[in-house]
Amino acid sequence: MSARTASGLAACLTLALSVAAQAQTAGPSPTPGHMPVPGMTVPDMAARAARRFPQPVRVGDLAGRLLLQPEESQPVLGRVTGLVRRGDGALEVVVRLDGAWGLGWLGLQRIEWSGFGPRLVAVPVEAVALLGEHVALMGLTPERLRALPSLAPDSVAEIPPDATIRVGIVRPFH
Repeated sequence: MSARTASGLAACLTLALSVAAQAQTAGPSPTPGHMPVPGMTVPDMAARAARRFPQPVRVGDLAGRLLLQPEESQPVLGRVTGLVRRGDGALEVVVRLDGAWGLGWLGLQRIEWSGFGPRLVAVPVEAVALLGEHVALMGLTPERLRALPSLAPDSVAEIPPDATIRVGIVRPFH
């Protein structure tokens, strides 16, 4: 190999390595698009939910599913007990918050809420997504979930278990 060819090859290799090094040190990666953003409104949640390929689901099939936080460790936030329709027609998922799951043997963490005893809250259906056999909280932070007011059963209409709604899907977070 000639000296000219060798120096040209060395220059190309040096350039390729410097470009690769710059690409690796470009800065922190952005927040994943699936993470809830503090202060999201229901229309913001609805726009995100529409991009999650909403699938038909029987309401009765959602009851009993765990509500998980959308991160790799997937802490348990509560349990879905049903769905309701508000007076304005909005669909909401009813979640029991009490942290008493005892699911350490499944590898799931649990998050306790600081109140006394279990309580029910209503989460907009746009703020959740199906994650396999579970439901992931997508539009609210866990702090905002715990800050929701307790559900007043007389202010909503329960949706029958055989009704079908559309809920987005999401892939695992790890």
